[in-house]
Amino acid sequence: MPVGEHLPAFSSIMSDALEHLWVEEYEAPGEERPGVLWTVFDPEGRVLGFVETPEQLEIYEIGGDYILGKAVSEELEVESVQVWPLERR
Repeated sequence: MPVGEHLPAFSSIMSDALEHLWVEEYEAPGEERPGVLWTVFDPEGRVLGFVETPEQLEIYEIGGDYILGKAVSEELEVESVQVWPLERR
């Protein structure tokens, strides 16, 4: 099956408690990443860095030092609320 000439630049965007913009990088067909890659920008538009989150994590909130979300286990399809530490430098 042919792949389109143009692909999206990103999949979704979110903002965090510190007014940083999180841009979820688009994963093109055939690309395999172990998780979801986010590029984080400060309020002036400068790139602060990259964060990789687990693929199964649906993010609800990004705080100053945590990421809050819901994950579904692949084996049992059980939902769980997860809080991941977020270290900012």
